[in-house]
Amino acid sequence: MENTEQQMIDVARQGKAEGYKYLMGRYGRQIQLLVAQMVPDARDVEELTQDVFVRAFEHLQDFNPRRASFATWLNRIAYNVALNHLRSQGLSSLPLNEEQYVPPEAADDDRVEQMERLDKAIDHLRPEERALLHLRYYEGHSLGEIAEEMEVAAGPLANRLQRIRQKLSKLIGK
Repeated sequence: MENTEQQMIDVARQGKAEGYKYLMGRYGRQIQLLVAQMVPDARDVEELTQDVFVRAFEHLQDFNPRRASFATWLNRIAYNVALNHLRSQGLSSLPLNEEQYVPPEAADDDRVEQMERLDKAIDHLRPEERALLHLRYYEGHSLGEIAEEMEVAAGPLANRLQRIRQKLSKLIGK
């Protein structure tokens, strides 16, 4: 962890707004995108993102940089907050809103069509599967980091990721 981040965590632990502002600025979008992969309603995403930071700041004293990076710790909170929200709503599988996911720029019509098929296939995944894909491929987290964030073992997580890729391949029609 970089020195500035640890300093800002310490400042936030002292209850100073400067620390909170820094951490929210640095991780706000990342947390919002993770929650958006699981929760379809934009209003809920906004509220749940705020809930993640409130919960994190309430438990900032529990953060231990020797156990996990701050990003990993925060992602674990976000994952659990979104999952608990879905459970409380009785929901298990929800489509992504088009506004929540913007595919990379496409160079040609074939690439655009391929990305559209992938988007539709991702719509059919469970929230936990979308979160796993998001953390691995969009945020570039290692399987070890994701395992810690989702509180599962890395080996089964690798198998789950492989099954998700196979599922997407079938859904896309490859």
